[in-house]
Amino acid sequence: MRRSLVTALVVALVPIAVFACGDKLMLLIGSVRYRQVYNAHPASILAFTGRNSSVLGIVSELEHQPALKRGGHKFYSVDDLARLDEALKAGKYDLVLADVTDADGLERRLQSAPSKAVVLPVVYNSTKAEAKAVEKKFHCVLKAPGSPSNYLAAIDDAMVVKLKGSSVKTAGR
Repeated sequence: MRRSLVTALVVALVPIAVFACGDKLMLLIGSVRYRQVYNAHPASILAFTGRNSSVLGIVSELEHQPALKRGGHKFYSVDDLARLDEALKAGKYDLVLADVTDADGLERRLQSAPSKAVVLPVVYNSTKAEAKAVEKKFHCVLKAPGSPSNYLAAIDDAMVVKLKGSSVKTAGR
């Protein structure tokens, strides 16, 4: 009786991780999402917050998220192209977070940067078709407005794109 009571108490108090269909991890107890528990790809993120950019609101929201630091992400922001060029020459960044209107120009700039960062475009109040078109072009997209967990998921997806791209380039050498 005592052993079954202890076992029941342990099972009730400890969240249980179970692999569901495919490779999805489900936490049976609590409402914690997998990405909040485990972040496989910590990123160094440079946010370009140019004039009239929707990125500024996302930057301020993400900077106040404890999950960003827990995930190992480092966040920096610049507000003009001169500072962006300086930052890209001086530091090593994985991602550049930018408004979709600035993304094309920034992608060309990043090709000559030593860190080979990936552009993560931000679409604000877009339709599904618009977001899909941006995702097709850049392979990842951050949809705003959204929840911080969705923003972190988009950052992780962009890191997967960066890591796949760097492994393809390395293998092709």
